[in-house]
Amino acid sequence: MPNERIVYAYEMHLDGRKISVSLVTMQIKPAGPGRATLKVTEQGAFLDGYDDAGSRESGTGFLLEKLGASLSD
Repeated sequence: MPNERIVYAYEMHLDGRKISVSLVTMQIKPAGPGRATLKVTEQGAFLDGYDDAGSRESGTGFLLEKLGASLSD
């Protein structure tokens, strides 16, 4: 949705095998002058017993921190 939501899908591979597929929704809402809130929802299917949602959450947090740092420079 323009100016409100970003939706994307991706898949991860490890050693040539597909280990997961995900659908991500990032919802952006105004939170006052010059501010916004971001809500991230990820739905994933883990394949071949490779279930490591903790690493996925950590990686997403890392990328969002880098994005925030680049926007504040």
